[in-house]
Amino acid sequence: MPKRISIAKHLDIAELEQLYRETKDRVESRQYQIIWLLAQGKKTEEVEEVTGYSRTWIYALVKRYNQLGISGI
Repeated sequence: MPKRISIAKHLDIAELEQLYRETKDRVESRQYQIIWLLAQGKKTEEVEEVTGYSRTWIYALVKRYNQLGISGI
């Protein structure tokens, strides 16, 4: 069973959802969606299916977000 990705608590789940839904830039919005879904405890495979992004790309995004916060988006 794959382990869930750990997301740093730079923002809470409600703030991540708000950024995902209100950000006008489509790429940035999708990146917030990925972090938001993972922060809710979704599996990487589920996030891949919903967003169309690869596991490798998702891991890279999470690493940047965990290290840099929203400036990593």
